[in-house]
Amino acid sequence: MAARKLEEINAGSMADIAFLLLIFFLVTTTMEVDAGISRNLPLKRELDPNVPIPDVHDRDILIIMANSRDELLVEGEFMLIEDLEEKVRDFYLANANGQDNNQKMPEYKRVDGNTIQASLAFYKNLVENGPKDQAEINREEMNKWEKRKATFDEIGPYSEISNSALIQLKNQSNTSYGLYIQIQDVLKKVVNDLRNEKCAELGWEEYKSLDPIDDRDKIEMLQVLVPERIIEAKIEL
Repeated sequence: MAARKLEEINAGSMADIAFLLLIFFLVTTTMEVDAGISRNLPLKRELDPNVPIPDVHDRDILIIMANSRDELLVEGEFMLIEDLEEKVRDFYLANANGQDNNQKMPEYKRVDGNTIQASLAFYKNLVENGPKDQAEINREEMNKWEKRKATFDEIGPYSEISNSALIQLKNQSNTSYGLYIQIQDVLKKVVNDLRNEKCAELGWEEYKSLDPIDDRDKIEMLQVLVPERIIEAKIEL
């Protein structure tokens, strides 16, 4: 019996099919994009001699440090990352009732109509009559008091954390990126949670539901009531 000759497979269009599949996957595949952390770096400025420099006390600064061994230190004491959220919340809320019971945490001051009007007049005068090279700085301060006025007009007198209260984050050169992100997540979570609680107090929708455009006024008021002041300190070697 004669051997049967096998027919050849026509592979002429295989390259075209492979090329079309490649295009399909390139078009439909979603690429992972790394998201950065939004932080405003402080600018070096010349101080206006007419503007009083606020006193900065140790109680107004919460120092968080991650060392090269990925150990977390808060105010010089070792702490687990799981306990950081409670510490940061306490930093914000320890004296939120205005009674200043905890001398190691930032003080709260009452903001009323008289305080706002006096401060607005002070900075408006500096903008109009002060040194020209300081006008932008004074205008920024005036804008802050205008936001305080808008908050006062909406909710009445309120208590505000010290103007010099801030969280200082330090990282050594060999600190892992993972620990750094964990710390940032905790700090952001506390601020968002506190702003959400303020929304509940004022009868607003949840903070995360506020629209950046339609609810801009509410967002600015929440930024006044619960400010996010986090600075990155110089790396310690």
